[in-house]
Amino acid sequence: MDIIIKKNIDLTPALETYLQKKFTTLEKFITAFDKTGSAELSLEIQRITNHHRKGLIYSAMAKLRLPKAVLRAEETAEDVRTAIDAAKDTLREELEKYKDKVRG
Repeated sequence: MDIIIKKNIDLTPALETYLQKKFTTLEKFITAFDKTGSAELSLEIQRITNHHRKGLIYSAMAKLRLPKAVLRAEETAEDVRTAIDAAKDTLREELEKYKDKVRG
């Protein structure tokens, strides 16, 4: 699985490692659908607004391209790590729904 990170904010090396660690855990779910190794995960991390200091200001979007489907998850939160965690959880739920759909 290839991971492509697009960012609208400055990512520290620690935050980039955090992203890699969180989304590589989904690889075990993806291998059931991706026999050719062509799955591509595109992550986009951004700060929605520059003039606000409180509220939902960070957005994390994950788009997973499988051979026969594209799964998408987008979440916003006050903290960038919280938005990343929520997007990963949503993408995992989408993978489980897709798995049920393919098997059913």
